[in-house]
Amino acid sequence: MTFRPLAAALVLMCCALMSCKTIEPANSTLKDMQEWATPEPLDRVSPAHEQRSAKAAMVRWVEQYLKREYRVVGQRFVLTQPGFTAGASIGSKAHQYATQNLGGTMQVDGWFDDDNYMMFLWAFGDSSPRYVAFVLTRDFLPGTSERRMVGYLELTPAMKK
Repeated sequence: MTFRPLAAALVLMCCALMSCKTIEPANSTLKDMQEWATPEPLDRVSPAHEQRSAKAAMVRWVEQYLKREYRVVGQRFVLTQPGFTAGASIGSKAHQYATQNLGGTMQVDGWFDDDNYMMFLWAFGDSSPRYVAFVLTRDFLPGTSERRMVGYLELTPAMKK
């Protein structure tokens, strides 16, 4: 039983000595990116019970748009301030955070988009990369005083059959 704590201590010590950089767990990554790009109080994190169908539709769109090659494994949603129209600005902030703070690489030069959503997608790491998407609704959500929804999603490659 003393082997596990010793092994964990050695790994931590090696990382500290080598100054290795790791990406924090998904929830922290998504939260930190959200706080950078869409800070509260004007924008606000959407509780789990709110806008369930809009959130599910966004996740479905991402997975379908990416040809089911990825699946969403982490998610965080924000409703923008009423009347919000600065999608390019918060997309730029998310891109800056993903590339400069986390060392991510954008997967396509520009937005993935259609009539309903706009998305950036970044990869982090080399051997077994992680993927994070920033997704924005093009239109205001019904019943939200002209708020748009932003999704911060962590993706993983889908299992091939």
